[in-house]
Amino acid sequence: MRIPNLTTWIKNPLLWILDHSTQVLRRRRLRAEVAHLAVHAFYTALDEIDALEAKIEAEQKKRLDLLVEARAAVELRRALSCAVAEFADAFDDEMLAIYEAPRLSARQASAVAWLLSAAGRPNAGEIWERLHAASDEAEDAASEDAEEAEAATV
Repeated sequence: MRIPNLTTWIKNPLLWILDHSTQVLRRRRLRAEVAHLAVHAFYTALDEIDALEAKIEAEQKKRLDLLVEARAAVELRRALSCAVAEFADAFDDEMLAIYEAPRLSARQASAVAWLLSAAGRPNAGEIWERLHAASDEAEDAASEDAEEAEAATV
């Protein structure tokens, strides 16, 4: 607080009181404004915190969804690996290939051969392809003989 000039106070005490009151009111207004700004900053900070918490929650949900997808993919891979191993065990049989390869289309025989090769049994895959190719050659030769016989009768 400012020490009043004694002569000013003595000459015009009303002026001094008015000046002092104005300063007090200014200080009160400034304090109120600072308090208002502090409250506003506080609530703004709370809003920002809420927004950040919502973002964190969304990211955690995404992370959990990705984790579930990854676990499902791992389980699918395990299941596929087991299925391919079972398939390879069942079809890695030369006698089966001798009887069944001729009955398959070229695409089917290639798929069986590829799957056996992918399962780590390339020799079995080659047997299926070779036996299927041999049956195709025999069929082609038989159809050519039939065409020649038909042409001779005409």
